[in-house]
Amino acid sequence: MARILLIDDSSFQRRRVAKVVKQAGHEVLAEASNGKDGLELLSKQSPACVLLDLLMPEMDGLQVLAALQERGSKVPVVVVTADIQEEVHQQCMDLGARAIVTKPPKPDELKRVLRTVLEQGGTGA
Repeated sequence: MARILLIDDSSFQRRRVAKVVKQAGHEVLAEASNGKDGLELLSKQSPACVLLDLLMPEMDGLQVLAALQERGSKVPVVVVTADIQEEVHQQCMDLGARAIVTKPPKPDELKRVLRTVLEQGGTGA
């Protein structure tokens, strides 16, 4: 069982994703409603993976990815976004995201991506 951090400004999306995470046999370690709070939680917690939205107040997902890259973080990040632009996806991958899942996430796809990312490993904030 892996401990997952959810960062998304939509409480509806956090609930929806948390349900899938739990169905996959994992634990939601914590939830943050913006990137700033998410980074704060990351500095205090040690999640096995982060599920990250892109469009959020205070600090967006791209800024979070850049901050994690700057810190040398090895925590795998899966971006969960409604943005389908290829250039944005490429920017996420360039900033260290391990995978991108389009919103609304299909439960089976999210479980598969989580399984793959967690098997690849990489820990440490």
